[in-house]
Amino acid sequence: MKTLTKLTITLLTSLTLSTAFAQGFNMKSAEVMDENHDGMITKEEYMKHSNDMASFDKMDTNKDGMLDAKEIRVGFNQK
Repeated sequence: MKTLTKLTITLLTSLTLSTAFAQGFNMKSAEVMDENHDGMITKEEYMKHSNDMASFDKMDTNKDGMLDAKEIRVGFNQK
């Protein structure tokens, strides 16, 4: 039963993400990407939801390999 629950949650999350990303990146999709809710999006977190590393690299203006709150706000609102 635990496996079925995990599969159901994964499916629902995927459907939600597909809808959010079909509309483009926005602050809601940024919240989803920030899996540990630390206010930063690492490359690993980003890659789970997008293969567009060019956008990540463009948003990562200080080139530290993660998106901080300012980079998220600016980058995701420009999409």
